Amino acid sequence: MKSTRRSLLTLAVAGVAAAAVVTGGTPGTAGPAPEVAAVQAGPTYVYKVHAPLGAAAQNLLGRGFDVLEDRDGDYLFVLGDATTGAGLEQAGFSAVIDEVLPAPEWQPPAKKSQSPTFEAADINETYYGGYRTINAHWAHLDLVGQQYPALTTLVDYGDSWKKTQGAGGYDLRAICITKKNAGDCALNTSAPKPRFFVMGQLHARELTTGDTAWKWIDHLTTGYGVDAEVTALLDTTEVWVVPIANPDGVNIVQQGGNSPRYQRKNANTTNGSNCSGTSSSQVGIDLNRNTDSHWGGAGTSSNPCDQTYKGPSANSEVETKALQALWRNLYRDRRGTGVTDAAPADTTGVVISMHSYSNLVLFPWGWTTSYKTGNDAALRGMARDMASLAGGWQYGQPGEVLYNAAGATDDWVYDDLGVASFVWEIGPSSGTCSGFFPAFSCQASTFWPKTKPMLMYAAKKAANPYGGGGNPPVGCAKQTNDTDVAIPDNGAAVTSAVTIAGCEGNASASSQVEVHIVHTYRGDLVIDLVAPDGTAYRLKASNNDSGDNIDTTYTANVSSEARNGTWQLRVQDVYSADTGRIDSWSLTV
Repeated sequence: MKSTRRSLLTLAVAGVAAAAVVTGGTPGTAGPAPEVAAVQAGPTYVYKVHAPLGAAAQNLLGRGFDVLEDRDGDYLFVLGDATTGAGLEQAGFSAVIDEVLPAPEWQPPAKKSQSPTFEAADINETYYGGYRTINAHWAHLDLVGQQYPALTTLVDYGDSWKKTQGAGGYDLRAICITKKNAGDCALNTSAPKPRFFVMGQLHARELTTGDTAWKWIDHLTTGYGVDAEVTALLDTTEVWVVPIANPDGVNIVQQGGNSPRYQRKNANTTNGSNCSGTSSSQVGIDLNRNTDSHWGGAGTSSNPCDQTYKGPSANSEVETKALQALWRNLYRDRRGTGVTDAAPADTTGVVISMHSYSNLVLFPWGWTTSYKTGNDAALRGMARDMASLAGGWQYGQPGEVLYNAAGATDDWVYDDLGVASFVWEIGPSSGTCSGFFPAFSCQASTFWPKTKPMLMYAAKKAANPYGGGGNPPVGCAKQTNDTDVAIPDNGAAVTSAVTIAGCEGNASASSQVEVHIVHTYRGDLVIDLVAPDGTAYRLKASNNDSGDNIDTTYTANVSSEARNGTWQLRVQDVYSADTGRIDSWSLTV
């Protein structure tokens, strides 16, 4: 386990600063309560609490304390105020003050606005040293959509709770990024490409995740045609990004300016009229405890002011229902209803929910450690790989490395659809870049260098997360043609063939085409896979990639084609001044 998280600090008394925060609400009322001024205590305390894995940890969560996603051996950490320590002792826990966070120095966001108007300047609206407001995120999506129409599709997938109440609020927005061909980015489950989905700030206070989503969008859109890895990914995969999954909650956070609010939940005020607005007592429902995947189980609270409040019923929140509807439009249901039922090995798709912090990669089941999923080996292997890419994070089911938590979105995605799903807890447990509110400079210096390779790895796995059906049927092993074929400069297309025989059924939706071509200025090349019936499947379009050679494995959805027959790789050089050859290629159908 990790070494001591922080050096213990002595209790310090700090001043109290007043700040505006959304609070109030009357149980059972239909409309939103008015926004009122509330006093948030200046110092915020982090307590180190003895709570070993198992019953003690679940007892701590069940009592409604704001337990952080962080563990140090037999200890968990609780966020609160000066009175929380006494409450922990009264509940029978041994706790010491681990850290006292500084009193707020309030300053509003630059160009602070609570209405999502899309003015050109909104993209520069920031708070807390550079973090972008919701206005900026939504303006960023609009700008990317305008600049890259051949790569992007913007989707409004619902409304936030406040918007449904006519009290301000926001659209719920996603972006699909891919080299667009017919059928791409459509809201149906018959997509020609596998889909990778990533979202940020489901928990509003976890600032790192929204910034990572912003950088990921820019990395893909600016990299297409320039970065060979990005180009190959977008030629073969749909990438979906929801940068802010809880915009109402983020609006509460950003109103703190240079002292962001600790709001974790959404802004629904119909349950809980006495929530104070402090770090341990806030309005809203925890969107990561609200789904009907074992709703109300371990790690959830029935107290409306608690940070893990599960809501009045499963799937009660509009944000929860909107995400579920979006996922059901993107992925087919491939799994049975049994706890240990496995999704088929050829299931496609990967969903990542980014959270912070504690340097963890988590996967289902989160509601229990008594069971493993039917796809545990594949999920665990992917988690191990991602944790390694991040530089040695921990990985496992939540209850193996942290605590059990029911009703989470990653459990729901796997439970309902069978799609491979993960939670990343981004950020170290100690040091300058730890916590919910790390310095903005940490995003470029620390978090992006770790998350970029994880994102690329996970996106590539969307075609084949569970192994693509295991060993291919007899006669369907990978077939290779390594005979050189010259590619004429700005000339006619050439082909190289392999024959599949003795193989039953149709080809896979994630067939693998491994291509090795020696050629200067590879952007000149157009590559197709031609099925035995003559249907061509575009693997690579021409672009302005000036690099040499192609050594890439493409994924092709050729599930409408019979496996048996002669398949061809067709390559054409469509511009002059460069030459090369097909060195070898392989096909696994």
